[in-house]
Amino acid sequence: MVILFCLVGMLTSCGGNGKEKPLVRVFNYYLYPSDIEGALGNNISKEDSIAFINNYIEQWIQQMVVLEKAQNNITKNFDKELKNYKNSLLTYEYEQKIVEQLLDTNVSEDEIVKYYEANKANFLLKNNIVRMLYIKVPKTSLALGKIKNLMFTGGREVSDKQIVELQKLASMHAQEYFFDTQVWIPFSDFQRMIPVETYNEEMYMQNNKNITIVSDTMAYIARILEFKVIDDVSPLSFEYSNIKNILLTKRKIAIIEKMQLDLLRTAELGNNIEYFYDRKK
Repeated sequence: MVILFCLVGMLTSCGGNGKEKPLVRVFNYYLYPSDIEGALGNNISKEDSIAFINNYIEQWIQQMVVLEKAQNNITKNFDKELKNYKNSLLTYEYEQKIVEQLLDTNVSEDEIVKYYEANKANFLLKNNIVRMLYIKVPKTSLALGKIKNLMFTGGREVSDKQIVELQKLASMHAQEYFFDTQVWIPFSDFQRMIPVETYNEEMYMQNNKNITIVSDTMAYIARILEFKVIDDVSPLSFEYSNIKNILLTKRKIAIIEKMQLDLLRTAELGNNIEYFYDRKK
C-alpha cells in the first residue's frame, strides 16, 4: 500500500527504499504514516484527509507531551494493572468471538410475549405515552375540513378506510403526518410534532382527544386514540425491541457461562489445575 501521505501530498515525501520516514518527533516518541492509516476512512476526500491528519497529529503531539511529563513525575509501577487489563481484554475478545459463532439472533414473537407476560411488573412507564394520528397542513388548505372530519369521526379506533383516505389527502396537502395507529410514542415527542403547551400532561391527554391548533401559517390536526401515564404497565409494542435485547443478552450470558464451565471441566480432566493449599480449611 502506498504510504498515506503520498496520496494526500503533505508533510513527507515517499522514499523508494520502502522505509517509513517519521512525520514528527516528540522527545523520544515518533509518529509514522502507518500509525495514521488505520484511523483514516476509505471514503474520505483529499481535503477531509488533510484536516483529519492535521488534527490527528496535533492530538498525538499533545498526548506525547503529557505522557513524557507523566513518565518523569509518576513513580508508581503499573505492571499489575497493565497485566490485569490485558487479561481482561483478551478474555472479553475471546468471549465475543464465541458469542458471534454461537448466538442465535432469531427471537420469536412467542418468546417476547411470554417474557412480557411473566415480567409485566418490570415494565412500568417512566414517561407518559400516546397512540395518535397527526397531520400538519397549511391553514388555508381546502382539504382541512375533510381531514378534520376523517380524523375525528368514529369510535375509539380509526378504520382502515379512514387511514387510506387520510393518506391520500396527506400525500397531496400535508407537510408532515403520522398515521401508524399501533405505535406508541412519548408525550414529549407528541409535543415536538404539535405545539402543545401544558403543565399537566395527564390532564391534557384526558381532556383533549381531538386537537386542532392553528398558527400563523399552519394547522395541526391530531387525535389521541389512547394514552398511558407514568407507572402504568408499558404496552408490549412499546417494549418489543427492549425485550428482544434482554432475551439476546440472556442468551449471550448463557453461552459465555457454558463456555467457561466447559473449559474448566476440560482443564480439570487434563490435570491442568493444581492447588497448593488446603482447600478444606
